[in-house]
Amino acid sequence: MNQTRAYATTFIAIILSLFLAHEVMGATERKTTDPFDAQKAKELLVGQTVKIFAKGYIAVTDIDKVKQTNIAKLQKMDDQEFKRKYAAIYRDMNGLSPETKATYGINDKMNRSTAIEKIRLATKDDLYTIIDSIPDAFITKHFGAYVAEKGLDLKQSLSAKEIKRFWKNIRKKIETE
Repeated sequence: MNQTRAYATTFIAIILSLFLAHEVMGATERKTTDPFDAQKAKELLVGQTVKIFAKGYIAVTDIDKVKQTNIAKLQKMDDQEFKRKYAAIYRDMNGLSPETKATYGINDKMNRSTAIEKIRLATKDDLYTIIDSIPDAFITKHFGAYVAEKGLDLKQSLSAKEIKRFWKNIRKKIETE
């Protein structure tokens, strides 16, 4: 059953991505008095596609198991290691809106026990809310860094395959930290 849900979620994500791509690309053909902003269109396309993949991943993943795994990793860390790793993660979380950071208590002073409690209490809806609050420009910046690291040329058509590779890279980072 889980595999069926994964296929269904992937199918829906691909359809939504294609729809979004069609809308963004079609924007250049529409007659309007507003100038077309290619950078904003790129941010929208990349940002929304990655968000769709992230939400699909959460939808089909056993969140309780992932939470338990990450809590166990945090419990094995000493406070110094936690501070070092959290500082690196927090730099990326600066892309979140101030409202989201305030709602979920994300700040530079978080300690290990607070992080464990926040993970323990997080629901799928909380994760969806956090994903939605990530600015598309922030995602696109990280996608650009990924593309540069892999030596890919974005002047060619942005493919779903590259976005999937980027998402796989994100999942690896999440699962190893």
